[in-house]
Amino acid sequence: MEAEGELAALGRLKAPRPRPGVHRFDPRCFDNEEDVLSRLALLGMARIAPVYRLGGPDAIQVHGYIEGEPLSALRPPGTALSGHELAQLVELFGRLAAVPPAAFAPVHRCPVVLRPHTTGEFLHGLVRFTRRRVYAVHRRTTGELFAALGVRPEVLAADGPLARAADRLTERPFALLHGDLHRDNLIVAEADGLLWTIDWELALIGDPLYDLATHLHLMRYPAAQENELLTRWARIVEANLPGAAAGLVRDLPHYLAYKRVQSVFTDVIRQALVVRATQPAELDEQLPRTAEMVSSALRRAARVLGLSRVPSHRSVEDAYAAWYRDPAVPARPPTPAARAPLPALAFSPAARRRRRAAS
Repeated sequence: MEAEGELAALGRLKAPRPRPGVHRFDPRCFDNEEDVLSRLALLGMARIAPVYRLGGPDAIQVHGYIEGEPLSALRPPGTALSGHELAQLVELFGRLAAVPPAAFAPVHRCPVVLRPHTTGEFLHGLVRFTRRRVYAVHRRTTGELFAALGVRPEVLAADGPLARAADRLTERPFALLHGDLHRDNLIVAEADGLLWTIDWELALIGDPLYDLATHLHLMRYPAAQENELLTRWARIVEANLPGAAAGLVRDLPHYLAYKRVQSVFTDVIRQALVVRATQPAELDEQLPRTAEMVSSALRRAARVLGLSRVPSHRSVEDAYAAWYRDPAVPARPPTPAARAPLPALAFSPAARRRRRAAS
């Protein structure tokens, strides 16, 4: 009874549960979120969920539930944050930059290929993961669907545009990264109205610029506020981790290009899994939702994918409908006009001048 009373006093909790068959689209470098939270607590990280150990020798770790609303409910993607909210995010990036990666060595579980020594190796590892653990794993069932949408896997090749961009990255010191910092993972707490950071499952050790690119890709700030965040981000991470903002202007577009491509491969496959599980009577309702998500991802990645014409919503719906009927038959062969040579992701001053002249 005493144990039950102590448990009740902790309030709502989140317990780790194995989920067999769950598809993973991002590398996992820690066994569980609680290991990350425990280490962060020891380092004095503020506004994260507390971790508790329950039971005896076979104790399990659980963490507290932060009562409040996700930031997305108050500030949907595409809208500006308040000055106070933006300041808290800048502070969070600064605290992450100050975290020594060595403090996580006892619980760091990334395979050797995801333990890079340089920023170039780090981006190469991300591209390789998407090529091998996302696309290749699902290629047999979704390869024809990608072809119908005009998406070529060569963009993820070891000698493709993303890999070539990785070879030109500026060196930066590594830090702890949240890996998934977006509006749904920021909770406006009921108790104090401050932003609390949740869902650290995708945390990893790597280039701080990747965390920034992921954040920008998912948050969709208005342009003016994005520029403000970039300026303040560079100032605080450089103060807490000298060299962390080196090459920001040149290298950020490379990580953003990867995030856009990653989103295409992830969303096409995730939506294929959703459509495959849809009952025939509900297909007409699901296909427009699928087309909206996939079309949005294709539009944002069109340049790096070499798409001179992005498939229309109707074309995306038709592709998934045909794939639903027979996954082995392409919905519609991609037309040559819809595809252009894969671009070289060059962001040198000369390349920028060429793009301005062309436009």
